[in-house]
Order: sequence, then structure tokens, then C-alpha cells
Amino acid sequence: MTGLVEAWDENDTRESLAGVTIGMDWRAWKGLAVRAEGLIVRVKQAGRDGWPRGFTVGTRTRWRRHRASPFVELAVGLSDSTTPVPPRGTAFNFLIIAGGGLEIPLGRFALALGPRWLHVSNNGRQGNHRNPDIQSLGLMVGIGKAY
Repeated sequence: MTGLVEAWDENDTRESLAGVTIGMDWRAWKGLAVRAEGLIVRVKQAGRDGWPRGFTVGTRTRWRRHRASPFVELAVGLSDSTTPVPPRGTAFNFLIIAGGGLEIPLGRFALALGPRWLHVSNNGRQGNHRNPDIQSLGLMVGIGKAY
């Protein structure tokens, strides 16, 4: 689960985002994993709220420690929304996710906690006049298989 709020590059309004992500890691080498993630978030914005649904592909690197393992992640992807996100934007957008945190082992599972940055933009596909973006910061809480 993730909750974020627009932190800079604010458009006419300040959007907030909350949603659910489901991800899968494939260990590539030692602490490096390739990660795919699906997401659905509610963007609370002026006018009609949007519900972007999308996916990202990226990496997560972990450093094994006795009690908690720090990690960093970076991913890119695509999304399609029920309404333009943000206002004056488009329904189809590109995504960038970056974050980090700690994975805390809980038996066979691990709790992941940390800050997350989410960038939503159409990358100027329909001109600069239709390219507002969302630069959001927030927290991510997840549970998954322990490594």
C-alpha cells in the first residue's frame, strides 16, 4: 500500500494519491532483483478524481543484514486512468518510481517500509500545454516473502 502527496512542481491544485500495488521479484544476482509491479491508485484532484491503473518494471537492490535489510528501488512504466491525471493532462501517462527503505523479517515473510517518489507525466506527447505532471512523495508499506 502506498500514500503520497504532490511535493513540488504543483499544478493549479495539489493532488494526493493512495493505492495498492502488487509486485513480484526475480532474484537476478546476490541482492539484485528484477521487479514487476502492478498498481491502482486514487488521485484526489480538483474536479473528478482519477483512478490510474498501470504497471512498472525495474530493479530492487537489498543488502542483507541480521535484523533488517536496507533496499533501494527504481522502476518505469505506463498507466491509463479513468479521467485525465492531473487536470489538463491526459489519461495515458508514463510512471517513474524510486524509493528505498527496510525489509524486516517476520518468519517466512518480510515487512517492507520506506519512502517512495512517484512521477506521473505524459512526457509532452500532446504538447507542453497538456503536460502537467505529478511529483509525489509518500510512504510505502508492503509484505512479501522473506529472502
